[in-house]
Amino acid sequence: MGFGNYQKSSSTQKWVNGKISNFEYLMILNSMAGRTYNDLTQYPVFPWVIADYENETINLKDSKIYRDLSKPMGSTWRESSQ
Repeated sequence: MGFGNYQKSSSTQKWVNGKISNFEYLMILNSMAGRTYNDLTQYPVFPWVIADYENETINLKDSKIYRDLSKPMGSTWRESSQ
C-alpha cells in the first residue's frame, strides 16, 4: 500500500469514527487530488447537499432541505422545476 492509500485509509477511518469533521475530510480528499486554493482551475470541490435555496431560514434537522445524493445534480433541478 502506497503512502497516498495509507493516508486516505487513515483519514477515512478518522472520519468514520467521528475524529475529523466532514469539512476536514473533504479538504484531505481535495488535497490528495491535487486541488488547491492557489489555482482557480484546481479549486477544492465540495458537494451541494442543500436543496432549499428559496427560504431565508432553514432547519438543518428537516430532511426535506437536503438533496437526494443518489441522483446527479442535473436531475435534482429538473424534478424541482416540473
